[in-house]
Amino acid sequence: MAPNPPNARHAPAKPGRSSSSSAVRPSAVWLLMLAVLISACATRLPPIGAGGQPFVPAEGERALWAQAQKESEALLQRVRAYDDPSLSKYLTLMAERLTPEVARTLGGPAWRIEVLRDPTLSAFAMPDGRLFVHSGLLAAVASEAQLALVLGRAVAQVTHRHALAAARDGRLGSLQHAGVTPLSPTAAAILGRSLPLAAAASITGYGARREREADAVALAALVRAGWDPADATGVWGLLVGEDRGPLETFQLGRPAWLRERSESTRRVLDRSGTVVAPGAVRTTEEFEALRRAVTRDNAAEDIRQGRFALARRTLERVLAAAPTDALAHSCYGDLHRLQAQQAQSPGERASAARQAEARYARAIALDPALAEPHRQLGLLHYERGDLARARTELEQYLALAPGAPDARRVAEYVQELGR
Repeated sequence: MAPNPPNARHAPAKPGRSSSSSAVRPSAVWLLMLAVLISACATRLPPIGAGGQPFVPAEGERALWAQAQKESEALLQRVRAYDDPSLSKYLTLMAERLTPEVARTLGGPAWRIEVLRDPTLSAFAMPDGRLFVHSGLLAAVASEAQLALVLGRAVAQVTHRHALAAARDGRLGSLQHAGVTPLSPTAAAILGRSLPLAAAASITGYGARREREADAVALAALVRAGWDPADATGVWGLLVGEDRGPLETFQLGRPAWLRERSESTRRVLDRSGTVVAPGAVRTTEEFEALRRAVTRDNAAEDIRQGRFALARRTLERVLAAAPTDALAHSCYGDLHRLQAQQAQSPGERASAARQAEARYARAIALDPALAEPHRQLGLLHYERGDLARARTELEQYLALAPGAPDARRVAEYVQELGR
């Protein structure tokens, strides 16, 4: 088991780097109310580190962790991870900040973050401390505080041992998915490989009582770690307000579940005494910079799924923050090119194709070494019937990326176009 990062979770954000909105400081009434709410819905299993005692796994708990490891490995064999060590490290530190000190120091699992290339909304933790975060969630949240609240629920489910409690209650089992479509990459892996722990953590949940417990524990952790709870709780309304289509299989993609989370956290906020104070963190420059690339790349995943409106909104946000992002312009070109293919009239098709060409040209102007826009321009010209320009662009693609996985196939196209 890897060691926990050193005490970084208690370090507040550096002054001048955070953005706060209606910052809130917990009063004694707030903390007392949270303690009452948490104890009222506590499971029969004590949380990790309860009473300041070293944690000793219960009967069957180590076997559950071993099963969690196997399921995580099976999941990662089927779903592509987003390879950004800096982002994973930052998210790990967030999870550490959300973990009670006693759970961290008295034997709780160490956090291991995996960002998955999946445009749907989900973040879920296995009982052994592996925490999966979808690229779709990172792209959707409006702030670091909002993400912290979602991560805080996953952390709470591990520290409060919800998987073991659910297993003892007989709530873990395989899901029937025959004929269910469409499925995101992660949902297809979980359902196709029959991964019961992953399914409970991300799709079916651990039961209403434990969901409410996770809400209360996550809010307490959020306040303790210095994030703004007023901003954070807006995440449920934000996520439920987006029209994301039938691809959303996970709890975070279900309007009814999100509305229940909104009501549950609002009740905690309404019953707590708070005083306005500066300093509670809404978001940070570091977080926004780190998630920009994964947000852009997630737009490409939405485009592949045909969720064009969602991808457009995402790319507009990315380009508002980074107007010279060549990859974002290239991705926007992909969006227009696919829209041209699906256009209902010649006029719409021509307009979308022109917009695609302009975006690809802008990407190349910003980064002349970028190969992908040349490939896409070649395909665009081929679809238009301009074979000479198609060949020129594909040749440029091969010159810039001779070792590309599709280089041999593209070379065959170039040869055919030259005849």
